[in-house]
Amino acid sequence: MRSSRRRCRRHLAPVALALLAATIANGRAHQRTTLRRPPVARALVDSLFLGIDPLGVRPLEASEFTKSVHVTNVQAGDIDVALTHSTQPVSFYVELGSFEGGSAILAARRAVAASSNANTTVLAVDTFLGDARVLWLAPEEQRRKLLRPDGSISLMDRFRAHVHQAGEAETILPLQATSVVALRLLVSLSTAGVVPLPQVIYLDTAHQKGETRLELELAWAAVAPGGVLFGDDWALPDVKYDVLDFAADHASEMDDSLGQQAAKARTLGRARRGLFVSYLSLQWFAKKLPDAARSAPRSVVPAARASPPLECFSPDFTSD
Repeated sequence: MRSSRRRCRRHLAPVALALLAATIANGRAHQRTTLRRPPVARALVDSLFLGIDPLGVRPLEASEFTKSVHVTNVQAGDIDVALTHSTQPVSFYVELGSFEGGSAILAARRAVAASSNANTTVLAVDTFLGDARVLWLAPEEQRRKLLRPDGSISLMDRFRAHVHQAGEAETILPLQATSVVALRLLVSLSTAGVVPLPQVIYLDTAHQKGETRLELELAWAAVAPGGVLFGDDWALPDVKYDVLDFAADHASEMDDSLGQQAAKARTLGRARRGLFVSYLSLQWFAKKLPDAARSAPRSVVPAARASPPLECFSPDFTSD
């Protein structure tokens, strides 16, 4: 029995030492920090995360993967249109699809620039697990950058490092969830009086026909009356189809004057009633009318119909 115990201790000792070394290394790699959160972010941290701030752990070492953080299609002018022409003040900006943090960082900076106070919360929703295109079907070199030595995915680590390095950790709050879960959660939290409905929602997640349509319905139900819903990838056929289809069904709830309102800051083509697209960045925009009735998302049933036609007010803006 004693010899068995000694053999067990000999086998366990290396494992214990390895665990101890990993714990020490993790402690050296991160430090706790107290963030002064705006009201919406503080309410979310308290209600969802039980007071444990997801960005309260600050990486001590600089990230070695900073070059790609600035790779984002959305431009400052696009975010400015959404911030300026949504219902005011903008206290809650939601981004669906954050990847490594580039667009969330830009949104946080534009929100601060657009307001005399720092009370805007940017909620960055992502699974931080990647998808087939950016991870599993990507070249080996790219996959190595996104995978840890144990094969798990490092996207959340990369996001956290980028946000801290950019100095926007107090404005940005990550939520690890799918867009569908997050959008339904936001409506529930608003109904319970925890946080208001977001005044701005940016959609850059699904790029498949049907999936985008579902997200559009949920996002439209979640955005505040008078708020702006906008998104990326108008150039992708599946996204364009679903956005046009969505706009056709919700035309009566959309503000058809957004293009004219934003004309001094951004040239927007009118794709159809209430739907506008930036000539420069191919981001699309829809503003909910202030008196639009709050309703549940419509059921999305695949339809065997052609995409609704574009209704352009400019001969320069085409469907090509």
